Amino acid sequence: MGGLQVSQNWLGPVWSTIGIGAVIKSSLNPIELAVCVGYAGEISPATVAGFTRQVDEFARSIRRPSAFAVKGGACAVAALISERVHPAAIPAVTNKPMSFGTVVVPAVIDLTARHLLIAQNTPMIGLAMWGSVKGKARLYLPEPRAVC
Repeated sequence: MGGLQVSQNWLGPVWSTIGIGAVIKSSLNPIELAVCVGYAGEISPATVAGFTRQVDEFARSIRRPSAFAVKGGACAVAALISERVHPAAIPAVTNKPMSFGTVVVPAVIDLTARHLLIAQNTPMIGLAMWGSVKGKARLYLPEPRAVC
């Protein structure tokens, strides 16, 4: 879907389905996209934070060199799926600055409540990129009410 190359791999302790594609394919400033979706037995604030960090590390690893001899950027969606979502996990789904050159937007799919939650806050730096990644998350992550 959408030209992503899909595979499965471990991201930290979570077996994940990973889709990788390019947001900007130019050699001047290439920007890669990774949509990472993993199942967790229970989603807690620590689970959200840990998976987001693992996806940030993965996003850094897929950055390609640009024409300026520095690495381009990468953006990612870090989505966790579970039937059990701890109430405190909901406020933990927020955008936080991660590594230089990467933007990671966390998301939680609650199968019991049949609800998709994507981080909505936008840090001041990289306003356009955060909005673009949130849009990609809405495109690639199905609304659970439509699937279940």
